[in-house]
Amino acid sequence: MRKKFCPKCGREVDKLHDGLCEKCFLEKTKLEIPEKIFLKECKRCGKIYFDKNSAETVEGAVDKVLTKILEKPDIQSATYRIKGDKIHVTLNLKYGDLEKPEERIILFALKKITCKSCSMVAVGYYQSIIQLRVPEKLIEKIVEEMQQQVENFREYDAMAFISKIERKKEGVDIYIGSKHVAKKLAKCIKTKFKTKIKITSKLGGFVDGRQVFRDTILISISD
Repeated sequence: MRKKFCPKCGREVDKLHDGLCEKCFLEKTKLEIPEKIFLKECKRCGKIYFDKNSAETVEGAVDKVLTKILEKPDIQSATYRIKGDKIHVTLNLKYGDLEKPEERIILFALKKITCKSCSMVAVGYYQSIIQLRVPEKLIEKIVEEMQQQVENFREYDAMAFISKIERKKEGVDIYIGSKHVAKKLAKCIKTKFKTKIKITSKLGGFVDGRQVFRDTILISISD
């Protein structure tokens, strides 16, 4: 087999890779990944936010960010560990029939914020009121069920929150951030506790020039 010469180092080799010997090719090949990532932590609920997504912990957020960053065809495998404000990443890269181990350090910054959901809770925002008009012995059970369900929905909907629970002589009013979530809660309570539901809407004001309607969902039990 006729030998070839690397134009960069002059080494005689059997095969060139993109016109270079294996050593020179791997030295010039560098994977483009960010040197720093930015995360935000809500000082009220403690959730970690990145882009438009959220996670429960810094580790969970870093894992999701890195999974997205490292979705590149040249990366065969990747592992990482977090130490202080640094992410130590070990990569196994593959270019055609060549493999190259590489270690990188990615810095991450964590900024304290108040997330949109917590900000809205703080100002008492709501899109729906659920009025519980059921026997007193069921009220606490239903309120606890709603609180648990809202936590479950919050993973998928930032507007899934209870901004206020108002106890009245005739029952309890629960102020919900999302109409969609409020209707799901009502449906769940209807199924589990055999209640009746009545929904009414009224104009709640204007947002960006558009009319905003708020729902009132009456949950009751027939005599």
